[in-house]
Amino acid sequence: MKKLAVIFPGVGYTCSKPLLYYTAAAAADHDYEVLRLDYGQDIHSFRGRSSLELEPVTSLALKRTLRQMEKTDFSQYEKIIFISKSIGTIVACETEKHFSLSGKVQQFLLTPVPASVPYLKNVNGVFFSGTADPYIPEKTVRAAARLYPSKTGGIFEGCNHSLEKKGDIPGNLENIRKVVECLEWMMKM
Repeated sequence: MKKLAVIFPGVGYTCSKPLLYYTAAAAADHDYEVLRLDYGQDIHSFRGRSSLELEPVTSLALKRTLRQMEKTDFSQYEKIIFISKSIGTIVACETEKHFSLSGKVQQFLLTPVPASVPYLKNVNGVFFSGTADPYIPEKTVRAAARLYPSKTGGIFEGCNHSLEKKGDIPGNLENIRKVVECLEWMMKM
């Protein structure tokens, strides 16, 4: 059985950063072919963070992603999981729509931005957020968790956009472990 995991980074959060590095490693350990996307240095070094500033950057990341994936034969895979971070959560959901993969993809959404929340209604998968994430208000995170309890993989109290708390290395490592364990559980289904 062929399986595919596609890793969608965020702005400044490349596939080599902890959450994406370890989830990609877990997917590889479970015999998934891993495709790590790269949006380009201009996007990875972008400094803006408001929704208005991120909109054109997200559109450009999507355009580059579709170009990178246009020759992917999704029909050859029995299992597909999209692991995404930040703006990558929007790109992953739009990629699923573009390639008509609804119902075939499990979405694993790490620290979504506010524009990602409407996608939760239709995705098959889970999301993870911190309550001290400067890019999504805590009330938005909590509302999404109430609306979609079965799609809430984890809400991390006091954690930022990387699911970390300053000065709590053991706790931050524990958060990564929890995220990876949830992914491993999903991949076994």
